[in-house]
Amino acid sequence: MGKFVITKKQCGKFQVHLKSKAGQILLSSEEYLTKISCKRTIEKLRVFAKDAGKFQKKTTVDWQLYFYLKSASGKAIATSKKYSTNLSREQAITRVRKIAPLAPVEDRC
Repeated sequence: MGKFVITKKQCGKFQVHLKSKAGQILLSSEEYLTKISCKRTIEKLRVFAKDAGKFQKKTTVDWQLYFYLKSASGKAIATSKKYSTNLSREQAITRVRKIAPLAPVEDRC
């Protein structure tokens, strides 16, 4: 199973990543000023990942595919990496839906 990882960046801000068992980053949050904001984001991700309707699929201007998980208000909570095929993006969404609700948290700060 994967895990949530809280990290502190060189600029002093905190960020959450959802990683697969193999260590691949599936989702990355925005940067926050406090660690507690990361913990709140993890709780939101646990809830919203269960709802397929909360995944918004997008395409960049150079045709790379990605998705983000949105909150009840429609705001992006966390964003995926870029994918080259619809299949790989769909597989990543499936992994997030499976991993996020029960993933443990690793605090690297």
